[in-house]
Amino acid sequence: MAEIPWQTVVESSGASFDSIRDIFVHSLQAEHLWIRRLSGKSIEGIYNAPFTQYMNCKSIQEYADKVEAETNDYLSTLTDEKLQSTFEFKGRDGNTYKNKIEDTLMHVVEEEIHHRGEILCIYWQHDIQPPYTSYTTYKNQTLP
Repeated sequence: MAEIPWQTVVESSGASFDSIRDIFVHSLQAEHLWIRRLSGKSIEGIYNAPFTQYMNCKSIQEYADKVEAETNDYLSTLTDEKLQSTFEFKGRDGNTYKNKIEDTLMHVVEEEIHHRGEILCIYWQHDIQPPYTSYTTYKNQTLP
């Protein structure tokens, strides 16, 4: 995102959310919300921040780093037994739901993949070649 014009990042795209920025930030918010729920922490305000609060790639990166740190902290606590356990939460509709932790984490991954695909399509619509970002490439870059 930092390598394309900011105007393209915030341009209305007609996708699930209005722009590349909005789709990406929503994806971060969704991960943040679920990791917070799973951690037993407050989700207050996660969806209240307007996308326009992110006025450049640096501010988006700062939020992404925060979400990644919280996610990594939570994931480091998981055991096989915990993955198979369930947790209850109150949805935004006020109803109480019960999900298996493993299924919830799969939902977070699926949501990310869905929105990443949308962003890639918008890049292609602008004749921008998106970066190739496979999971194994990412892992190989982060290994010591």
